[in-house]
Amino acid sequence: MTALRVPLDLGALRSMLAGEELHPLDLGELHIGKGTIGRLGELVSRLGRSPASIVILAAATPITASGHDLRDVIGSVLRPGSSHRWVVLGSADGYVHADEDTVARARQAAAGADCVIGVGSGTICDIAKAAAPGAAALVLVQTATSVNGYADPFSVLLKSGVKRTTPTRWPDALVADTDVLAAAPARLNLAGLGDMSAMFTATADWYLAALLRADGPPYSAAVAGLVRPYGEPMLGAGATLPRDPGQLADLARLLTLSGIGMGLTGGTASASGMEHAVSHLLEMAATATGAAASLHGEQVGVASIVAAATWAHVRETIGRNGFGKQPRIPDADATAARITTAFATLDPTGAMAAECLADYAAKMKLLASGDPLAPLRDAWEDHDAALGRLLIGPHELAAGLKAAGLPVRFGDLPTAVDDDEARWAVANCALQRRRFGVADLAMLLGAWEDEDVAAVLAAAEAAGAKAEDHR
Repeated sequence: MTALRVPLDLGALRSMLAGEELHPLDLGELHIGKGTIGRLGELVSRLGRSPASIVILAAATPITASGHDLRDVIGSVLRPGSSHRWVVLGSADGYVHADEDTVARARQAAAGADCVIGVGSGTICDIAKAAAPGAAALVLVQTATSVNGYADPFSVLLKSGVKRTTPTRWPDALVADTDVLAAAPARLNLAGLGDMSAMFTATADWYLAALLRADGPPYSAAVAGLVRPYGEPMLGAGATLPRDPGQLADLARLLTLSGIGMGLTGGTASASGMEHAVSHLLEMAATATGAAASLHGEQVGVASIVAAATWAHVRETIGRNGFGKQPRIPDADATAARITTAFATLDPTGAMAAECLADYAAKMKLLASGDPLAPLRDAWEDHDAALGRLLIGPHELAAGLKAAGLPVRFGDLPTAVDDDEARWAVANCALQRRRFGVADLAMLLGAWEDEDVAAVLAAAEAAGAKAEDHR
């Protein structure tokens, strides 16, 4: 088993990045380790806003800490003189969707509170960031190493059924007690490793988008360097990670670094590329149809293998054919029709398609201004080398995820995705949002036809099958 050994000190991090042109790091305090939940009362009191009214947002899912109900533990450590009220969001079975109605209910519940505490995994904490009044203190209690979205100033919310990253706020404090993390279902903790596997593909998408001056934050090697050096050790952490407090603390710190990186750059491009767009489409489909979905990180892990295969396909295409004389700029009318068709089954009202088209239209406008591939044409060998240092091959990625106990094929997900749905999500992932990624590059090269998508899916499937054979 490989040890991650991820150090994280907010003061040292601020000093290290002082010369970079980045957004402020406004995460107030970070408490990761054994017994940190016991500091919650002192922490809330120390925030300096005299909290007398505390609203605690959570799902219905039971959560424990060292064998005790976490609600009782939190109630016992909050300081006398402060009143606290639990607000349960979502359904009785613990499912929570960050849709407009749920966020509105959370905002109503949090109105007038001196302190809002979000207790749960990613969705609850995203809702807490969106719901907490600006004058209230915001404390997040992370209950699993499931996603990287705890320590950033964004929330992934549903808008007309479409997943959208929305600026919200940094938490004033993040608490991750390894006793709580270790009590989480193993799947939830491993999902964070799946979410972090995006570093092997999303960082390359980010580099590409910044190079082509597409929508999104400028590329920062310093921010990419916060997490990418831990990639291979993370894949070697092994299946013992979900119950090893030391490894869980390291994974929590790595997830936190990834979230901080997004906040520093003012967007999620540093950690969210094609693989997240594919996962978002699968989650949107599940939400629209009322079906159960696999965990976000589980889907991102599988989709990362597909994204790695897409990058291999694109680089091979350029090596064989070059860039061609003219990029294939998407036709506006044809694209509108394609988006409408792609989402018609999920939402007959057309609201989902309209939301996607509105975002994608901004990308089409950028692509239509001049030759978007000119920066790549001018120095492809240098850029290809830089991309190669960020990327990982689909076989290597599948082997690492499988060794950790994660699914590596769409059909292996706990809620299996069949071939037709996988093809739909991969083929249409670039149409969901304005951010530029490798699938957009493939489209411009004329290398994202039905046969190209089929080839990429076949390559990813072969990588997954090989990982299965060598488990």
